[in-house]
Amino acid sequence: MSKRHFRTSLKILKVLTAILLAGITYLFAIKLARRSHSLPARAAWLKQQARRFLWALGVEPSYVGAPPPNGLLISNHISYVDILVHAAHTPLVFISKAEVAHWPVFGALSRWAGTLFIRRELRSDVLRVAAQMPPVIDAGVILAFFPEGTSSDGSGVLPFRASLLAPLVDNGWHVTPAFLQYDLEPGDGEVAEEVAYYRPETEFGPHLLNLLGKQRIRARLTYGIQEPCCGDRKMLATQLRGKVCALGGIVEEPTLLN
Repeated sequence: MSKRHFRTSLKILKVLTAILLAGITYLFAIKLARRSHSLPARAAWLKQQARRFLWALGVEPSYVGAPPPNGLLISNHISYVDILVHAAHTPLVFISKAEVAHWPVFGALSRWAGTLFIRRELRSDVLRVAAQMPPVIDAGVILAFFPEGTSSDGSGVLPFRASLLAPLVDNGWHVTPAFLQYDLEPGDGEVAEEVAYYRPETEFGPHLLNLLGKQRIRARLTYGIQEPCCGDRKMLATQLRGKVCALGGIVEEPTLLN
């Protein structure tokens, strides 16, 4: 058996262990404790599981700056691993695309963690999720989402979609930008090809299996400064994208999406 095959087999065992422990801890800490309606409890549960899954996947996170104490957290989006890196550092509730709810493992984790799922192509669904955002903020839990609306290869930051930013402006919530990047060991390929999960033709299972064969994945999450939201949503989308790009040292011309 090659080193890569041995490494993959070992990580599969770790992932299966993490899945089992996630289910057991959710049963006892959330369901049987009658805390299913507590967003802080579910966010704290996700933090614990995210750390365990990063260990199982061989992801080593590092953090620059401080996570926000409240409000909104927005970031660039590269891979499904992003959620684990973010959640492992501070309790969060995410807004995620509806397809994630049906993914193996990650779908169950997301549902149990209280994730707000959205079908971005439906305007009515954007309005529905916007109405679900205030209870999360009022509960004192950080609400995190990726304004790009989809993942990319990590070489840049896609235009921010402004539709979900309207509640931020209407309520004057505070928002914190963040930038996430990955590095692989020599010989393990490029992040854009091996870690990023953005091509429609790429299936989740094979991508995850390939990821498990990597020697080590280093993730670096940089937090910006928390500020109150102001202006209209399109202006906010431009400003936030600029701040995320600046955190990653990326220079791009701003572009707007509704």
